[in-house]
Amino acid sequence: MVGILVVIIMETIKQYKKMWNEISQMFLIGSLSEIAVLGDVIRGYLPVNLILLFVFVNMGIVLLRAYRASLTCN
Repeated sequence: MVGILVVIIMETIKQYKKMWNEISQMFLIGSLSEIAVLGDVIRGYLPVNLILLFVFVNMGIVLLRAYRASLTCN
């Protein structure tokens, strides 16, 4: 089970490295600063760890970009 999880994480990292560019960097910094500034407000509405929220938002963007890339390749 752990081995499968490690393989999935490694493949995700490989895909993310292929799509890394300035837009990704700006979105990463922007979402981090937004969570830092609005952290208390976000936590008031969503009782979730802000680090997890940051990871989920950025992984969502990576998955959307991978989906878009797969559409343009076909």
